[in-house]
Amino acid sequence: MTEAVITPKQFSLLYDLSDDYVFLMRKLDDTFIYECINKKAEEVFSENPIGKKLEDCLEEYHYMTIVNNYKRAFLEKKSIFYQDHFSISNLTHVNETTAIPIFDGENQYILAITKKVARSKEMQASTYILESYKKEINEAALVAMTNENGIIEMVNQVFENTCQFKQNEIVGKTFRLINSNFHDENFFRQMWSTVKHGSIWRGEIRNRTKSGSFYWVDANVIPIMNEHGEIEKYLTIQFDITEKKRIIDELRNIERTFTLITEYSNDLIAITDEEGYLLYSSPSHETILQYDKEELLGTYYLSLISEDRVEAGHLLPSIDENSIYRTELLMKKKNGNTIWADTSITEVKRNRDEEDEKWFVVVSREITEKRELEDKLKFMAYHDSLTELPNRRSFHRDLPIAIDSLNGDNNIALIYIDGDDFKSVNDQFGHDVGDQFLIRFAEKLQHCVNGQFNCYRLGGDEFVIIVDKVDDYKDGSSEKILKLIYAIQDTLKIGWMIGDHLFTPTSSIGISIYPHDGKSVDELLDKADQALYAAKKLGKNNFLYTNAVQN
Repeated sequence: MTEAVITPKQFSLLYDLSDDYVFLMRKLDDTFIYECINKKAEEVFSENPIGKKLEDCLEEYHYMTIVNNYKRAFLEKKSIFYQDHFSISNLTHVNETTAIPIFDGENQYILAITKKVARSKEMQASTYILESYKKEINEAALVAMTNENGIIEMVNQVFENTCQFKQNEIVGKTFRLINSNFHDENFFRQMWSTVKHGSIWRGEIRNRTKSGSFYWVDANVIPIMNEHGEIEKYLTIQFDITEKKRIIDELRNIERTFTLITEYSNDLIAITDEEGYLLYSSPSHETILQYDKEELLGTYYLSLISEDRVEAGHLLPSIDENSIYRTELLMKKKNGNTIWADTSITEVKRNRDEEDEKWFVVVSREITEKRELEDKLKFMAYHDSLTELPNRRSFHRDLPIAIDSLNGDNNIALIYIDGDDFKSVNDQFGHDVGDQFLIRFAEKLQHCVNGQFNCYRLGGDEFVIIVDKVDDYKDGSSEKILKLIYAIQDTLKIGWMIGDHLFTPTSSIGISIYPHDGKSVDELLDKADQALYAAKKLGKNNFLYTNAVQN
């Protein structure tokens, strides 16, 4: 503890015989610590306050009054005088305090000397306080006064209006007159035990009106004591909270409904603020995405979305209030795996403290199996079932796209490939080996194009390669195309083993060039087929350009 400006012994010698309440307080940041109190001041406390903070020893209202005046003394750097109230043994006293600021190097103290005000002045202050609040209380609260046995002696107009009983019907009765039988006997037994010991009781009570309807009140039962500390009456101040209770019940019903929907739903339900930070995430995020709830709250929702599948603007679009934005998102699990989710995003606005707030409600349903099935069906529609190469339908889709994307003086070549005497493989070795042969042939073609160009199986032993951006086609030939054809021929010449048999097939190739040999898919394919047919006539393992056939 910091060394005080005066020792406890010195303080006792100076003030213990005083009839005033004397306190020495040390300033600590925005509060004060009790350093010393005299004998008279010990009456204020139920336990020794030395070393404790002011707010730990006093009620909030009393504490704030004292702190504000102490701070004013330091601010004005002079003694100040103020009046306040405090209770001893359930009796309220009016006091006048002189607060003297003391500056001791880096330490600051307050010496507070409090005097009890004369009875006449106390009555004057009490009357002023009571009159200041009487009108407001009578207009806002249900007020009743009972004797020490709980017999009603007075009620105000608001009380009459609410319970629908006139004063002459109430006075002389007890509160059993408006008992709704909602609370059990133990409830009232505890209430009476509290107030009979001199303490204020506060709680919510459901009462019944004269017509039989119910209303709720927030009730305060205050024991009124005489100067001897004896309870003479009970003051009951009640505030009608029927509407508040109704709203709370509705909110609880809404909350329960929301909980049932979100807590037990397999859908991923999230609420974000305008910036996209998570305010709420349903438990399904934990079970499906495998995140702990604490990991998600306050995080950026876009962090759950695969970066290569959705842009930030897609998640939080500028949409009209209560309209729905629908999309499919690829969401990341904690372990790095992904799932597909059919996602609906709704913008919700509300006005709070005269400022508009915007939230987003995001509801996602996992569709990974559906997407996988769709992808599989799409793959089957555009790929050959045996070799898994793109098929004729895929070729007719892709070639126009390649033509549309062509720039400058570049050309596009179709390399039409047909196996030489592939039918003999089936005839000699059977269809199983024949299928394996076609699979290996397709693999060799893919190896030759090395991912640079698309290779398609049109059917049977017919294949076609789209070579885009041919920039060296001149005088009916292209080094780029020749290099690819020689690679195909050399690869086939090496061959491959199926079982105990080595296969070294050859192929015939026809080449058509866009736009020299045609501008439509069918025309280019037909010209390449004509060149292929002409190459076959020359013998196995030959190739021809369309222009050579036409010339």
